[in-house]
This record gives sequence, structure tokens and C-alpha cells, in this order.
Amino acid sequence: MSTTRPYESPLRAEQMEQTRLRILRAVTEVLADPATEEVTIPLVARRARVSLRTVYRHFPTREALFDAWAEWVDESLQIHLHSYPERADRLPEFVRELYRAYDESGPLVKAMLNSQAPRIVRERTRRRRQRQFERAMSELTDGLEPKERLRALGVVYLLVSAPAWQAMRDQWGLDGEEAGKAAAWAVRVLANELRRNPASIKEDDDDDPRR
Repeated sequence: MSTTRPYESPLRAEQMEQTRLRILRAVTEVLADPATEEVTIPLVARRARVSLRTVYRHFPTREALFDAWAEWVDESLQIHLHSYPERADRLPEFVRELYRAYDESGPLVKAMLNSQAPRIVRERTRRRRQRQFERAMSELTDGLEPKERLRALGVVYLLVSAPAWQAMRDQWGLDGEEAGKAAAWAVRVLANELRRNPASIKEDDDDDPRR
């Protein structure tokens, strides 16, 4: 049996990578375009000025294209669609970096939040991000009852999110740096309270209206 490997041209590999990046940049342009109603492979191909066949050669399905785009955004734009820290004590610094990144790519982030077309991308990456977030928060939430755990996860997750960044910018005029400081402070306070007094999250179960 022959052990000769097929020749792989470095130039050919470089061209393939450039085409791949061109397609991913086209996805960004399509998502940021307020006129976009649906992100389709033909639309991305036209924006990238490549053939449909070329897109499918790199990304066999639309889901594969969206997954690759989300990973590329993570790496190149430093917008964290996938990666959360592994420990809760890293979340305050993480949220500051995240908000700064949102500022640097503001039009794209707002388009992803406010347009219908990027919804499928957000939904496709959401469950993965939630699993990472739950893992980071596990040291604080493992001892809580299910409904209390969901409260804790829900409020901290909101703070570590693009909607919170947008609300602080649009409603209070905070830039990414200041909004990040505010969110980091709130996350730190909540995490410290969950460590110090986990039962505090149960207090509002009391229906006493005077509370």
C-alpha cells in the first residue's frame, strides 16, 4: 500500500482560507444590515461575491455556517458568543471586557439584538453559552433549590449580556467602560451575597406585602 501523501499546495490552502474569511465577513455584513429579513446561504454568497457551491464547499449547512461564524466572532472581534470563564470570581472582569468589546463592535451587536434575521444565530449559540455560564456559577448555586437557582442564574446572566449593555448605553448614556464597571460591581455584590448568605434569595418568597 502506498504511503505517499497527496501534495497540499500552501498557496491553495491560503486561498481557501481567504475565501472562508470572506464568507464569514459577508455573514457579519448581512447581519448588520437592517434591511435583512432572513440570513440565507444565497444572500451570503452574493454578499461575499462567491458562488453558492463555494459556500457549501466550506460550510455544508446553514447551521455549520452560523457555528463557524460565531467561533470566528469570538476569536476575531472578541465578542464572546461562546466563551464564559470557568469560575464565578472571574465574571466581574469578564463582563468589563465583554462590554468594551460590545462598544468596539456596537453596530453589529445592536443589529444582532434588534433585528429578526440574527435571531437564529443567537438561539443557536444561546444554549451553549448558558451551559458554560451555569458551570461557572455552580459553586454559588449548587446548594440552592431549583427555583432559587434559576433566580440567581437569571439575574446574573442578564448582567453579563448584550441587552444589559444596550440598556445602560441607550437609557443612561453609559459607554462600555462605565457600563462594564457598573455590571461588574453588581455581579460582584450578588456573588458575594450568594456566598455569604445563600438563604437571602429565599426572602422574597415571603408574601408579606410590607417587605
